[in-house]
Formats: sequence, structure tokens, C-alpha cells
Amino acid sequence: MTFPLAVIDAVKATVKTHASRPFIVGYRFSPEEVENPGISIEDSLLFADGLAKQGLDYLHVSSNQFWGGSLRDASDRTSRAVRIQEVVGQRIPVVGVGSLHTPDEVLNAFNSGVPLLALGRELVVEPQWVSKLQADEISQIRTTLRETDQEALEIPDGLWQMILHIPGWFPVVK
Repeated sequence: MTFPLAVIDAVKATVKTHASRPFIVGYRFSPEEVENPGISIEDSLLFADGLAKQGLDYLHVSSNQFWGGSLRDASDRTSRAVRIQEVVGQRIPVVGVGSLHTPDEVLNAFNSGVPLLALGRELVVEPQWVSKLQADEISQIRTTLRETDQEALEIPDGLWQMILHIPGWFPVVK
């Protein structure tokens, strides 16, 4: 943890020196790697515990699937964000993310005890996701992309090519 803790110290020192108003500092990390050797959930639980002692404002647990379990152990189906929330949640807010396409999926994730949720790919697919939810236009929330949506959504060519060519990354339908 030496390097990440040094980065946190440098960021906090920079904020203290240059911020003229409150400035939120958090840490985003991926909790597990499929490769062995690589980061295990046990490593990340220890890491999250250490991060919770650093005076950060939040920890963001980055994963492709909020409800996805272990990348290494098929019998471990517990959400990585939920596992980290269980370890540090009384000390620091946890942000979860990953394939929460519909309001019901977001509500279900929120009910897991993880207090903050992020939408990433969902906002690329439906830039008005939050506005449509607030306006009770839930049936109008787009949850998939068509191969003809690039121009309407103003998605840059490089990102569009990645969306089309990385299987399963975005919900693209023909």
C-alpha cells in the first residue's frame, strides 16, 4: 500500500494548499483480478481497511457487475461492493457500480446497504436516465444501444468502435 498511500498524501496536501473551498477526495479501485497472481478480494479488503483510515471522503468499488461475485471463486457470489461495505461502511461511504441498467436494479443495489451508486455505461446509453426517472418516464429509459445510435447519442468514433467490438461491454442489439 506504500505507493497508493503516498499518492493520497500528495493529493491531500495539494488540496490543503490550493483548494479555496471544500474539495472531495476519494479513491476508486478494482477489487479483484482474475489473474493469479493478481489482486484478490482478500487483498482488497485489507486495502479498503487501510484506505478507510486515510481521511478520504469515499471509496469507489469499480466492477463490471455490481452483483458479480468473485472472478476467481465461482462459489463466492457476494457482490464485491457489498463485501467492502461490510468492512468499511461504518467509517467511509462506499460507491458501487456495474450494470445497473434500470431503476429497479438501482433500487435493489441500494437496498444491499451500499449507500452510493454510480451509473457509467448507463448514462452513455441513456444520457437522460436521471431526468426520465425524476419525471416518472421510466418506460422511456433506453437500456440498450442499436448499431445506428452513434450519431444521435454523439458518441465519438473511438469509443463507438470499442462499444461495438468489446463483447458484453455495452448492451448492443442488432
